Amino acid sequence: MKKVAFTLFMLVLLVGTTVSVEARTTPILEKHVFVHRIKPDDDMYVKPEKPGGGTNTGKLLYKYSGLHWASPPVNYVINAKVTGLTTNDVVDVMSSSFKTWDDESATEIFGSCSTGTVTAGAQDGVNGISFGPTGKGIIALTTIWYNPATGEVSEVDTLFSTNYQWSLTGDPRKMDLQNIATHEFGHWLVLDDLYNKPASTQTMYGYSTYGETIKSSLESGDIAGLEAIYGP
Repeated sequence: MKKVAFTLFMLVLLVGTTVSVEARTTPILEKHVFVHRIKPDDDMYVKPEKPGGGTNTGKLLYKYSGLHWASPPVNYVINAKVTGLTTNDVVDVMSSSFKTWDDESATEIFGSCSTGTVTAGAQDGVNGISFGPTGKGIIALTTIWYNPATGEVSEVDTLFSTNYQWSLTGDPRKMDLQNIATHEFGHWLVLDDLYNKPASTQTMYGYSTYGETIKSSLESGDIAGLEAIYGP
């Protein structure tokens, strides 16, 4: 009887130890949110404080957080419900914006796309894109979750603000979707915003405005940042 009791005790101790080890080896993720704002002089509601400056790397402008994906390609889900645009419109723009970055690197960074019910900003194991309300003056929010010990990104979401109307044609009264999406997907890499004046023509410049389309293509600093992380 004592032998049976001792065996049960050791079994319980072993199971408890295993669970404890698993708990210790499960990484605690940290979160970072990139906030993309309208140019202060253009916003009819708020003039936000200017965030910190960017980094000038020689003649090529980019700012890299040090975080990265361990094993791209990165798959993603789009919740394309937004007034004035069809699901196909949104999917086509997102795919094109991702391809803009992928075309500049031999590494396939972005993978397959699907549509479904997903809420950007909620840690759920899905890389999600959706539309919804944000704070005043905010055009889009990209949230990343990462392991601080390794710098590896585990999930990323982008929320496009429904505080603004969206266009596919550079309508001066609306935000251009491809312009903003290409900028936000630079954060998926994970490139930071730039706020210094020499970077004002770069895709990763931290402000945008109505009708702007310059961020739909990449500039020298954007490409240099991409190649610094994932190679040419």
